[in-house]
Amino acid sequence: MSDMIQDFDRDPGARGLPLSPAPIRFPAVASVQAHWEALRGGRTAPARAEIDPRPLAECLSVMFVAELVAPGVARLRLAGQSLGDLLGMEPRGMPLSVFVEQQDRDELADALQQVAQGVRVILPVRSVSGFARPALDGLLALMPLTDAQGRISRVLGVLETAGPVGRAPRRFSLGKPLAAGVAGAAPRPVRGRPTLRVIKGGRC
Repeated sequence: MSDMIQDFDRDPGARGLPLSPAPIRFPAVASVQAHWEALRGGRTAPARAEIDPRPLAECLSVMFVAELVAPGVARLRLAGQSLGDLLGMEPRGMPLSVFVEQQDRDELADALQQVAQGVRVILPVRSVSGFARPALDGLLALMPLTDAQGRISRVLGVLETAGPVGRAPRRFSLGKPLAAGVAGAAPRPVRGRPTLRVIKGGRC
């Protein structure tokens, strides 16, 4: 679906998933994920305090940090300008599910519960066309972060889309997971979705 996704499929520890026939580039997802992976090292996840916005300056508009406030629920604490453009208002303080269509919110909750267990998740998203709203494709990347006590309590996220936003608010349906898993363990399914796959290189 993108160069970043094709890189996953070249990973000998990853099991391939179908790609979109029309590749779309999502460079911010790739950059933020690489930064997260470099900070993580051999740990389950880096700490929230370790995230340095300076090397991610070109990605900040599509990034967010959310707090895990209940099982399957994340509340936005920091959000880039592009997320406000998608929503048509300031998203800080709102649940992450505000970007997701009602019928897919259980799927998002399942993905967030996976993240709370140390799993990295990447989901394709799509907002259908409508009046003054062109169809909008994107990726939603969710990566766990720990607090000062070492608990996974935050989510580092990216919601990157390709094309004009059109009239807000834009809400998205979720596609099949492109990448998620805990290395060394059996893949975990997201409810109603294909089996998640294992990413090589330690617990994700």
